[in-house]
Amino acid sequence: MNLYGATFFDKYTKLSKEQISEKIAGADIIHNRAISMDSDEPLKIVLDGGNTLIYKFSGDKLKFSENGSDEVLTYSRIKTLGSVSLLSHLVPGTLRQWHLVIDGKTRLVTAFETWFGGYDLSAREVWREYSQGYIDDGTSPPENRHTLTNRVENAGLHWLDDDGTETLVFTPSVIWSSYVELSHPRGGITKTAPSDFFRINDGMFIYSRVDCEFSGEFVLEVIDLFNVKHIGVKLGFCQKDNFFFKAYDGLGEVTGRAATLEPLTDYGTEIKLGSFGGAPGAPEPPRGTRPVYRPRLAHKDFSKEETAEIVRTNSHIFEGTSIMSAFNVMEPSEFMVGKKFALRYDGGDEFEYEVISGETLKWRVPGGTWSEERYQAFEPAPDIIFFSHLLTGSDPLRNLSPAVDFSTGLVSCIDAWLGCEIGAWQVAHKAQFGVLIEDGRTPPAVRRHGFTTDLVGKAFSWTYSDFMKSIHVYSSPESYSWTIMLDNGSGGFMWSSPCIYIKLRDDAYLMSWTEDDCNGNQGTIVFNPRIMHDAGFFFGIAGDANPPDLHLTTTGALARDLGTFDIKKFFGGQINID
Repeated sequence: MNLYGATFFDKYTKLSKEQISEKIAGADIIHNRAISMDSDEPLKIVLDGGNTLIYKFSGDKLKFSENGSDEVLTYSRIKTLGSVSLLSHLVPGTLRQWHLVIDGKTRLVTAFETWFGGYDLSAREVWREYSQGYIDDGTSPPENRHTLTNRVENAGLHWLDDDGTETLVFTPSVIWSSYVELSHPRGGITKTAPSDFFRINDGMFIYSRVDCEFSGEFVLEVIDLFNVKHIGVKLGFCQKDNFFFKAYDGLGEVTGRAATLEPLTDYGTEIKLGSFGGAPGAPEPPRGTRPVYRPRLAHKDFSKEETAEIVRTNSHIFEGTSIMSAFNVMEPSEFMVGKKFALRYDGGDEFEYEVISGETLKWRVPGGTWSEERYQAFEPAPDIIFFSHLLTGSDPLRNLSPAVDFSTGLVSCIDAWLGCEIGAWQVAHKAQFGVLIEDGRTPPAVRRHGFTTDLVGKAFSWTYSDFMKSIHVYSSPESYSWTIMLDNGSGGFMWSSPCIYIKLRDDAYLMSWTEDDCNGNQGTIVFNPRIMHDAGFFFGIAGDANPPDLHLTTTGALARDLGTFDIKKFFGGQINID
């Protein structure tokens, strides 16, 4: 699977509320009705927010009354796991649904009311409002409730469900999660979604997520970590815009637990967004709002002509800093100053260099005209020099970031350029492998650096500065997620990217990612696991700047090893980047 320049996420129709209503009305909601149940007694649920729900069961049919309304007939999705049942159903004639997690042992209930159309720009996105409550059986109400929790934070789980779906799930955040759909034909792609986590008891938890900004799919699961089983329901529209509403169960495996970073006495029963929580005095968010950000909407989709104008009039090459490059950038290297050499790549490219100073070099293709560029260089491991520069005048504009091992004569280069299938302003990239050509050196004939799975499954924290910290989970051979930390040290907002992993040596790994359908930028680093430090560069268009600019800046962060997830076996050792 070649991901270079390809669309990272699938594209989905922006369905209207009217279209959704028609599709639900025409769908076969009886299909996949899961377990039926009979009860002579009605089930009465009282929710703390004021709602009262009454259910009467007869086989696969369900009569439902909400807050004293007339009974309506619908079809239920019911799954049971131990003493806990998951009851899910549509509300006929509306775009709403109810999903109830009911613990028959304690009589406690966590209810999710969901509906299509909470997000105005695409009504296919499911919004939710959760509330706590209990079964009213005529006796005194229980005093306790299910609570928010961080007990699932930084867990890794593998699930194989009864419908054949196979998924890896990672939870480096208390408000978000990431997942890799192994059974999806495209494979290997990490996606992220705002999520909820509730504690039922010490072994059982509630997990929900919504594929915001894309498919809009809603997932709700009850997870039994004592036995590593789960039950769940999925609701939404597939890429072909067909409505689905299905229940499932599955068996799992805990693939690992990464370290958490909040205080040991923080039990996660409150969401502490801190500086991410909005400005003081901001209006109350609408019902069903999740902690979510929509990076695609934060950046204008520039045309090729607009992109060229930004490059021509407002380029900043190694000028200033970005949020990713404040304090922990590695010391610049002047190792190459005064050197003359060439880098020859197997794909046919070759570039000759004369390095004038620690900030200026000249390059040309053999026999061509010399061009002068600004550059920066680092030595992240002994004799490995990692540098970056533009190819001014190229169309589309290219940025080369070679990692040259002057001890072995090998080079790996991340070749990036403006423009891909997503947009003219977003960055695409590929890896090139080759050799160092210089006087007195015989280059290796066959040996090269190569793609690697060494980092797959690992989790690291990265500290860029006092105000910029994140967690990386390398969740597949071709993609990863990052988590921006909240003020109390717990994980917060997440996103993901396709990426390239290359092994230079045991003490140096080259990684590059493109923030597709996000800010469109590219990051490239060399990471040294011996000193837990990286060095690298960010390249792209800052569409949210005023005015927008092209930038090539340095970056660097200090790492901590948070643990490893045992997931390589699920990819069969294959690296699908070509």
